[in-house]
Amino acid sequence: MFATVLITAFALASVATVLVLADSGLRWWSAFGLLRQRMKAGYATAGAGQRPSVVSGSGNGFGRQPRAYPVIRKVTLRAA
Repeated sequence: MFATVLITAFALASVATVLVLADSGLRWWSAFGLLRQRMKAGYATAGAGQRPSVVSGSGNGFGRQPRAYPVIRKVTLRAA
């Protein structure tokens, strides 16, 4: 009797694991399909080459890093 309950529990756990992995796989597949579609349409662009492992500045990972892209600031005037 105990063996039957144990085998049933393992079977249910296996089915649940397969369903969770299939769901995750479908989500990844859908996300990459959407990314490919957006890249073709020009909405998402990828940078050229790999990202540098250490950006110039402090190498400990906690210091402020310089921006990899320039910030364009717009001058706004407020009433006095």
